[in-house]
Amino acid sequence: MDRADLLRWIRCDGSGIVDRFLPLGARAELEGVIRDGRHEVDADAYLMFVSIRALLCKDGMTSCESDREAGQIMALLNA
Repeated sequence: MDRADLLRWIRCDGSGIVDRFLPLGARAELEGVIRDGRHEVDADAYLMFVSIRALLCKDGMTSCESDREAGQIMALLNA
């Protein structure tokens, strides 16, 4: 799946992507960051980012590449 297809999918069914690909423990990690209070976090954006990253890794992308690509996709979603 290319970036344009993934962007269309996210725009049509972003919550479905989070439901399908959110890694186990991601919500607990988010709660820990929020509870710690040292960082301001957009919870929805964080959950979307880790879900996109998990989807990309599932499709065979390495961790470093998936982090970079998920960040670029998030930037395009917010543009």
